[in-house]
Amino acid sequence: MGKLSTFAAAAASATALVALAGAPADAAGAAYNTRQLTLTANPTAGMPNACVSRQIFLATGTYKWSQVLDGARVPSREIYLAAGTYTWDDCLVTRDGYYNQYSHLTKAGSSTATLADTSELRLSGTHTFGSELDPRF
Repeated sequence: MGKLSTFAAAAASATALVALAGAPADAAGAAYNTRQLTLTANPTAGMPNACVSRQIFLATGTYKWSQVLDGARVPSREIYLAAGTYTWDDCLVTRDGYYNQYSHLTKAGSSTATLADTSELRLSGTHTFGSELDPRF
C-alpha cells in the first residue's frame, strides 16, 4: 500500500504542475523598436534619415504607443489594433539644423498608423530612438 500511495501522491503533484503550467499567461510586456546612433549637431535636409524597422505579430487589443528618445516616452497615444503581422518603422528625419521623429505601424489591407514628433529636435551625440507598444489588456 505504501508504493501505491507514493505513486498517487506523485501523480497528483504532476497533475497540479501541468495544470499550473497550462494556465493562461497575462498579456505580454511592452515591445520595442529602437536603435542607438550618434547624431551630428548640424544636420541638413539632404542627409540620410536614420531608421529602424521590424515585423511584429500583435494580438487584438488597445496599446499605449509611445515614441522613445533616450528616457523620454513622448508623444504617446492609445491605439486599438486588430490581430496580425505589422511592419513597425521608426525614423529620425533630417532637417536643416534639427531632426523630426516619425513612427509607423502598417498591416496589409489596413491604413498606416502614424505617431509623429514634429518639434525641432536639436540633438548631438549618442541617442536611442524608436517607439514602444505597451498592451493595455
